[in-house]
Amino acid sequence: MEGKKRGPKPASPATRKARAVASQAKYLRNRVPPAGGPGWRAFKVRIETFNKWRTAQHEMKLTHTDFANHLLQLHESRSSTPDHHRQKKRQGVPLLASTPSHRGARVPLHSDSSSSDVASLASTIHPDKSEENAPGTVSSVQQATVSIPQVMAEDLDLSVSFMEKGDFVFPHEKEEEDAIDDDFDPEFRLQRREQFTRDLLIVGEEEEEVLGDETDGQDEPEDFTRSGLHKKIGVEEAAEADLFIITGKRLKALAQEANPVCQQCQAAVYLTLRPANGTAAHITWVCPEGHQRGFCSQEMSGRSHVGDMMMSSAILLSGNNFDKIQKLATFARLNFLSKTTFQQQQANYIIPAIESHWERVQKETREKHHASPVVVCGDARNDSPGHCAQYCTYTFMEHTTNDVLHVGFVDKRQTASKSPNMELKGFKDGLEAMTENGLTVKEVVTDAHPSIAKNMRETRPDIVHSWDVWHGSKNLSKKLAKASTKAARRPLVYWVKHIIRHFWYCSKTCGGSVTKFKAMWHGLTHHVTNTHSWKAGLGGSTECEHGELDEREEWLGRGSEAHKALVQVCYDKRFINNFHHYINFRHTSMLESLHNHILMYASKRFSFQYPAYRARNLLAVIDFMAHKDRPDQLDKEGNPKYVAVWSKHGGDYVARKRKVPKTYTYVGDIMRDIFARRTADDQPMFRQALLRLDDPRRFQPRLAPFPPPPVADILARRAGRMELTESEAESEVD
Repeated sequence: MEGKKRGPKPASPATRKARAVASQAKYLRNRVPPAGGPGWRAFKVRIETFNKWRTAQHEMKLTHTDFANHLLQLHESRSSTPDHHRQKKRQGVPLLASTPSHRGARVPLHSDSSSSDVASLASTIHPDKSEENAPGTVSSVQQATVSIPQVMAEDLDLSVSFMEKGDFVFPHEKEEEDAIDDDFDPEFRLQRREQFTRDLLIVGEEEEEVLGDETDGQDEPEDFTRSGLHKKIGVEEAAEADLFIITGKRLKALAQEANPVCQQCQAAVYLTLRPANGTAAHITWVCPEGHQRGFCSQEMSGRSHVGDMMMSSAILLSGNNFDKIQKLATFARLNFLSKTTFQQQQANYIIPAIESHWERVQKETREKHHASPVVVCGDARNDSPGHCAQYCTYTFMEHTTNDVLHVGFVDKRQTASKSPNMELKGFKDGLEAMTENGLTVKEVVTDAHPSIAKNMRETRPDIVHSWDVWHGSKNLSKKLAKASTKAARRPLVYWVKHIIRHFWYCSKTCGGSVTKFKAMWHGLTHHVTNTHSWKAGLGGSTECEHGELDEREEWLGRGSEAHKALVQVCYDKRFINNFHHYINFRHTSMLESLHNHILMYASKRFSFQYPAYRARNLLAVIDFMAHKDRPDQLDKEGNPKYVAVWSKHGGDYVARKRKVPKTYTYVGDIMRDIFARRTADDQPMFRQALLRLDDPRRFQPRLAPFPPPPVADILARRAGRMELTESEAESEVD
């Protein structure tokens, strides 16, 4: 009998509704203090309307307060319409004016429904001062006569609010009116609303890009934000900025030494240091008179801190994993950006910059090979080991120059969720793409993939299809190693590496002749028995091409078990019939090296979304293309330098040349492009990313063929053996 489900009972609909009402009430109490009262007013404008307002603002030299005055008057004129309450219920976010309090909180200002809306704003800002001695408030321009375009009379869709200039924190206990700056000037600031994130310019707490006038009565440098907290720099300066690690105590000491007294009243200042939402730090100096000054440890590029953008870019450009770098920063107590920020910057700026750079590199490479037919090497690489891969990267490389001519990506959702079929699709798509881009392919070199061989025979007989000699010798060595496992065939082990070398020699010296290749291969079975001349069986020469040899004990006896096993492997019918694929002596060693290099950027032990996986593979190819022709290091005599490296496969040391160090010159170009995209972006950074046209999520959003069931159902189906239902537990107790 099936037992009852364990765990707390779910809340009833009435309980959930009561909880939601209580949460909403608590939010409103925290969001809108009681000073607001029931007289709050909601004003919204469409983004198109606001853009037209900004155009009119520059043409007519209007101010923020002109616009605010018009909004209040417009509201008054509409408040008497029959559908006013319905519009009010539909609109929702209040028009606020605020000023800093002694506890660092913003005090909202009340706007009643009478004709003195503007005056009430001024009286709330400073109750002890009249309308005339409160410059910078909305009331100071109440009598201003402005001609607002009729377009502003449209229905409003974008929340607009008055916000104080800068981030103010007053550290002392003072009366409310003493904590208010007489020079306070409200300014317009767009408030983030989730349903408008695709269409609006969102300004976050740390992004103080302000719409409107650049000054508030005092001259402000053009390269600073309106609050004076952040300094703006250009793309080149941002891409070449240097970052340092400094402790909080040393930063505070430096700030205290730089500004020990207030610059306006020469009074001692109180210094506060707080981390920003990222790698930057914000410093605020406040004097007893309420004069404040702010400083940010990093410049701004666009509306982002330079350090945040550089760290996000460096993580991806260096092939690192964000979670690991974030853990490093946590252990080192280093202020770091959030994963959400990294993902948004990666999707909106970093990946597009990588794609753009790769398009330029690929265009230049293809143009270099348009003049003559090319011999291309093709091979596939999966994103995970085994037969459960999700992505396949198929690469075509020019055989002589090692230039990468095409990089294609296949998702298993494009092959009916069958991973083994991805390589064939990647091959066909890549060959077609190169043809469409004006390349003439005369020969293709691949491994001995049976599906690709069949496709080439049936659809592209005009192109020569060669097989990689390295893959062919590798398969041959596997067969010989298996044949020599029995004790009677043990003498064959000595000859395996010599047979592989002879296979390479036959492919290299046959001159494109299948007959000569077979003749030299035929002599192998005689040579191992110390017989160096034979009757022509497969045509060609009838004797070995080497000179006199020393006596050896490793010669095989003719007709022995080891010799029979060798003959069986070397004269396999399928193996002999495929000799024509090896007569051009083609190999894909550099392509294999490239695919091994991709592991640095996209490890098979981590999973990535399609855009990130694609970008990481392209970064590896860009890195390879930039450094494939590096010269060798030379010693004092001008000879190449070598280093001894242990070969686990060969069981011995091998000598490898040393290359000059990499320079990564392309990183600076990509970094400048990233900052240029961030600076030119007029959309909110936290927005939904657009999918590429070839993104597999366009036609199937998930790998699974159907949506997931409730988790409770999954747990019920997979109850462990050690888990007992309530009825079973009661029966055991009885």
